[in-house]
Amino acid sequence: MSAQAPPAIVPIRHLGRFRLVAVGITSVIGGGIFIMPAEVAELVGPAGIFAYVVAGLVALGVGLALASLASRYETSGGPYLYVHRAFGEFAGFQVGWLFCLARLTAMASLVNGFARYLGALLPWAADPPGRAALIAACSALIITINMIGIRQTSGATNLFAIAKVLPLVMLGVGGLFFLQAESFTPVPVAPMSFLRAVLLLIFVFSGFEILTVPAEESLQPRRDMPFALIATILTVCAIYLLVHTVATGMLPGLASDQAPLATAAGIMAGSSGRYAMTAVAATSMAGCALISLVGGTRLMYAMSSARQIPRWMGSLHAAWRTPVRATLLMGVIGTALAIASAYNTLAAISSGTRLLVYLACCLACLRESRGAWSEEPGPGSAATAGAGGRIMAALTAVAIVALLCALRRDEIIGGVSGIALGTVLYSGMWLSTGARRGRAVEAAGGTTQ
Repeated sequence: MSAQAPPAIVPIRHLGRFRLVAVGITSVIGGGIFIMPAEVAELVGPAGIFAYVVAGLVALGVGLALASLASRYETSGGPYLYVHRAFGEFAGFQVGWLFCLARLTAMASLVNGFARYLGALLPWAADPPGRAALIAACSALIITINMIGIRQTSGATNLFAIAKVLPLVMLGVGGLFFLQAESFTPVPVAPMSFLRAVLLLIFVFSGFEILTVPAEESLQPRRDMPFALIATILTVCAIYLLVHTVATGMLPGLASDQAPLATAAGIMAGSSGRYAMTAVAATSMAGCALISLVGGTRLMYAMSSARQIPRWMGSLHAAWRTPVRATLLMGVIGTALAIASAYNTLAAISSGTRLLVYLACCLACLRESRGAWSEEPGPGSAATAGAGGRIMAALTAVAIVALLCALRRDEIIGGVSGIALGTVLYSGMWLSTGARRGRAVEAAGGTTQ
């Protein structure tokens, strides 16, 4: 008599509609908003408010495309799943790899911003040796937390989330009483500068796509995920517009300010406000860098388990059960990039890689809209399916292509080099005899353990 197979272990469905929105807001609002007002003001001046609106519309278009796709699937995977189903395994791998690159450059940018904020407060930290020391110390901390285990990482990120959203809202509301009308005087803006500003803002708007990944942990994913995506983007856009408006109206020298929100807090509450906002910004950027490292290393683990990249890159540590090698690899590379590159360069590369993922999702939405649904459409699909959904996905794809034109030559070279490395790894694994045999065994329902 054959023994019965044990029941399959499946995730617990515990994420309702409003909990998903909370996850989305804390995933999107991160360290970038503490620095980006100055970067945008340097490019377009007071017109930065309109750049936020355009970036929000692009994010909303991507969110609608993802909502349409999310309403068709009950299984986890997010953009990787959608692109894989629409265009095949290689396209799905590229989406996963691009997310790794986006998280690597995001981590580097945020650690760079951590040192930049403290450098505006501590003179010794503004010099290259002090800046490099701060970057190395911050990176060492988040690498260690990530290696120790996901439980410690989860606890740390919860603290970081609590510390960042409330101070931003307080600054935005309180700063309305300190606005100077002359700060909003329009100035001429070059079209390419405006595109560049919107491109950089994608960095602070991105992160909402994470909502589509845990579909198997959502109570009603095909109903709740479309709602959560749109609600998240609209809420974040409102907070960002409020904060940038206040920064523009309070700070005549916004474009050259290394720590704009700390300066604004200093105007409102004196030196204590400046120190408090610096602490909030540094904590938030360190926390977001940690989240980026966690996401990137877990993606490397997933891709190594699927034999898309070498197994050693994502292998788990025997005691900690975390991808230590991937953590050290990404952490060291990210630290080097943070020391060697400027904040806006790293943010632009991260935005560019994310935009490629968003473009692939828009194209997947268009491809699946022309044919049969992959699964029966859910209740949330009504607003995003049909001709209207296809038009929105197409317009968003065109907008993404336009934004990619704002990348600079060195940023394009860096991004293409990262994509080429992933392609080489994938090709090597595809040609590997052991990897082919493992994939064949798994496809037949067996195991390689």
